[in-house]
Amino acid sequence: MLDNRYNDRYIVDTPEHIEFGYDIAGIGSRFLAAVLDSIIIGLIITFISIVAVNIFEVSRFGVWIILSALWLFVITYYILFERLWTGQTPGKRALGIRVVQEQGHPVSQAGSVIRNFIRLVDFLPFFYGIGVITMFVDRRIRRLGDLAAGTLVVQDRAPVTLESLLQSQTPVFKQAQGPGQPLLPNLQALTPADISVVHDFLQQRLSLYPQRRQYLAHQLAYVLFTRLGYSVPGHPEQFLEQVAAQYAQINQ
Repeated sequence: MLDNRYNDRYIVDTPEHIEFGYDIAGIGSRFLAAVLDSIIIGLIITFISIVAVNIFEVSRFGVWIILSALWLFVITYYILFERLWTGQTPGKRALGIRVVQEQGHPVSQAGSVIRNFIRLVDFLPFFYGIGVITMFVDRRIRRLGDLAAGTLVVQDRAPVTLESLLQSQTPVFKQAQGPGQPLLPNLQALTPADISVVHDFLQQRLSLYPQRRQYLAHQLAYVLFTRLGYSVPGHPEQFLEQVAAQYAQINQ
């Protein structure tokens, strides 16, 4: 879901009706990342070209073949790093930005392929001329490749830890066990719909970007412990696993 109240934020509303936001990467950081990647690519291409010229006799037709191969190499460079580094190339990593899908998930293989093959159009007439114009026009600073692939480039925040989440939330998470007290009391207060949401999260968590995964786990745990009337025992994601397992036991 896009929230028009923010010019530099992209707000995602999950199926669990929990909102989280991204800070959109600016044109400046994207431009510098592109420069760094272009320098790396340029060095590699220069080396390959020197080797090829010294080894092979290149005809005019051969030049076109080499140029096509080099462009394919450029595309492969971006796709490979975006897949291996979850939406980052060396340039993006250096500038602290990454590509994600508009739904909040890490960039998909199809999304990476589409956005990078359209890079040729964005690059025209020279060094992202069309791409820069498109980013100035689009309020989410997307180039044509992003629009076609359903992706956007966002600021990459530092990994969220449980400790940092606890410091910003009240009441504070604490151990819920006591002498003779069950580990997770009052589970009968939860509804099948509550458990369905927990199951959905546990099944889909591996496909979520780590920061989003931690955020959703925290928010779901917070909702459940307020409904149950006690504090979350331990790590939120482990708590959700316990809830799902013990709810299944008492409802067999």
